[in-house]
Amino acid sequence: MLDETVSLRICQDGHANALALNRDCNQIAVAGRSLLKLFAIDSDDGGFTEVCNMRSGKNQNLSYSSNDVAWSSLDNNILATAATNGVVSVWDLSKFGRQKQLLVYNDHQRTAHTVTFHSSEMNLLISGSQDGTIKCFDTRCDKAVNTFYSNSESVRDVKFSPHSPHTFSAVSENGTVQLWDLRRADKCILQFTAHSDPIYTCDWHPTNNWLATGSRDKQIKIWNMDGKASLDHTIHTIAVVGRVKWRPEKTYHIASCALVVDYSIHIWDIRRPFIPFASFNDHTNVTTGIVWKGTDTNCLISTSKDSTIYKHAFKDASRPALKANAQGASLGRKGDISFANKLKYFLPVTAAQVVKSNSNYNNNMITRQRSMTGTEQFHIGKSDMCRFLLNPSYTGYVDPEISVELKEHECFIGCAKELILSGKKLADICKHNASVCRKYGKHNATTLWNFVEIAYGSNELNKLKYEHRNSFSTQKNSQASRRPTQVVNTDVLKWDHNENNNVNGSDNDTELKSQDDDLMDHNGPGGKQFYPPYGSVILSESQILTEITFDNFDNLRNGFTYVGPPDISKALALPETTLHCDVQAARPQLDINADDRDKSPPPNMPVELKVTSIPPVPLWEPHQFITDALLLQNDVGDVQTALSVLIAMGENRKYLPINEALIEHWFQTYIDQLHRYQMWNEACRVINLSWLRSVRELNQKSTTVHTNCGDCGRPLGGSVGWYCQKCKSMRLAKCSICGLIVRGLYAWCQGCSHGGHLQHLMAYFANNSNCPKCGHLCEYN
Repeated sequence: MLDETVSLRICQDGHANALALNRDCNQIAVAGRSLLKLFAIDSDDGGFTEVCNMRSGKNQNLSYSSNDVAWSSLDNNILATAATNGVVSVWDLSKFGRQKQLLVYNDHQRTAHTVTFHSSEMNLLISGSQDGTIKCFDTRCDKAVNTFYSNSESVRDVKFSPHSPHTFSAVSENGTVQLWDLRRADKCILQFTAHSDPIYTCDWHPTNNWLATGSRDKQIKIWNMDGKASLDHTIHTIAVVGRVKWRPEKTYHIASCALVVDYSIHIWDIRRPFIPFASFNDHTNVTTGIVWKGTDTNCLISTSKDSTIYKHAFKDASRPALKANAQGASLGRKGDISFANKLKYFLPVTAAQVVKSNSNYNNNMITRQRSMTGTEQFHIGKSDMCRFLLNPSYTGYVDPEISVELKEHECFIGCAKELILSGKKLADICKHNASVCRKYGKHNATTLWNFVEIAYGSNELNKLKYEHRNSFSTQKNSQASRRPTQVVNTDVLKWDHNENNNVNGSDNDTELKSQDDDLMDHNGPGGKQFYPPYGSVILSESQILTEITFDNFDNLRNGFTYVGPPDISKALALPETTLHCDVQAARPQLDINADDRDKSPPPNMPVELKVTSIPPVPLWEPHQFITDALLLQNDVGDVQTALSVLIAMGENRKYLPINEALIEHWFQTYIDQLHRYQMWNEACRVINLSWLRSVRELNQKSTTVHTNCGDCGRPLGGSVGWYCQKCKSMRLAKCSICGLIVRGLYAWCQGCSHGGHLQHLMAYFANNSNCPKCGHLCEYN
């Protein structure tokens, strides 16, 4: 049972915030908002037994509500707690009742976050508070003996160094780490910016001069404190780091737990920082405290907000590396593909193995090289990565001198920059965008833009109000009401059988007749037939004649109504065309006898056709066709074209039957793609042109920038400009280089909050790395 995982529920209401282990490693103290208990660790079965409940009295106050608890490293009867009301209490377990609370220090003005005892001086302890101060207490005095002022509003953790008896570290919410000497409270020994976000925890390595820090930026950083602080390792976690603790007798192992989201405890090998070496997944809520059981590397004790304490056996830990994918692929924004796979690692062959192998070879025995398995060499995990580049393709120009090789992402970027979505007439927008799409080889998009120009870009067609019709009869009547009167000019290409031919009813030659037998009235004397001139057949509206043109009409005649120039004889020669069938149906069928056949016109006679009535053509609406075309562009992955056409159509898009949820999805997808390529201006333009409220609100979300006073460290979020309400001054508004007030672009360091004119800082940091005002190591890029 000693090497088994054991758990115990410690309270019914409230939860634990911290725990501490005594010097003999046989008792633990658990502290929380409504909790302060002692538990004994059984030596037989390894379980927990409650020894003392120090908050069982009736007169309970906020000094019992603890954020942290620490046990003296020299006396098993002395422990300290840091309370939410700022009180630091020292407890003597050898006393009884209320006398256990030996000392109460009220020196902090705000919440006390942490407390710790000195490793060799049993009477000294320090605490860090939300008021930005670090207090040093001597249990022989009733007040703090020393105060250390941090440059931050809040100190989250303090730890004594095991390598220097008078040195301790303090981490703050502004991302800085400070080293202090107990004998010198006026100024810290060292200060540096460790994280870009608040730091919540730190821990010293027991043997090496390393300091581990955990931050809200989800990183654990290992700092080498020999001389000037240098970053040696960085561990990337999945959540905000709440606690870190080095594993005893394992140089490169460190344990961590999260402040939110992640309930597990992870053991990391700092040499392989992207995947945990081991994990404990027993808690059902956020873990708040972890501690190793003395020098036992296989036993970890933890407490959580689920009101339980666990003694974890290392053999029960899960191994995430064994469950990780052995291979993986990723698609880059430029169309490139990266593929990685795991490689087996073989132990290096030693000289002794070579000698043994030679002897075995002489005995007809072969020794193979042994590969590493399991967790034998976890940190030597290796992988191989291959990168496949996307081949460029030519753009849409036919001329090889103008053709340029471009990749898919380059076409996307080019279209995003050059497409016009508003500000001009729809016809001009369509022409420009069609040429842009043709330039980048997007031929389907080019055709779509040309069709939109024909269907919606004409001024005459815009006058027609497209409406959804319920029956074919309504379309027929509407089309017939808009058809203009067709007039034929008889002066064009007449054919006369005789020179003195007199045509009866010459006035009737200038307009089309409505009766079928009117054709016989055009006969001259002797029954000779008169043929009407060219150009008398008009099978479409004048709008279509002026708007629709085809570059190569011969390839499109078959199956289409001919609306081109009057070379109608060619169209009549095609028996399968629609025009041929319509003309045959409209032509009078005459009974030609043998005598009339001898009087037929000469072979080179021009042909003239007269149509007495034109069948009404139902009105064709392009809305469904455009909708299907946009959905097709979406299906092939070209959301850029689909959304650009929809935006450019303006008010005409209300006729398209497209779901609003789908349009919103197009906006979100296209904006995400633009952000991926860092095209912020183009994304902002698309957002401003949106007619959906949910999309337009994307530009209305506020961006909060947190600034602090460079003198006192107080946040300036609630004040106007760079005025500090605590210091009652606006010194931060002045440039740190020239001393003048900055009236233009202002740049500042988030670590020390000092700044100035951008040009002055660029010139200064070109040759310097420290702040010109306070000496802070600024991360200037």
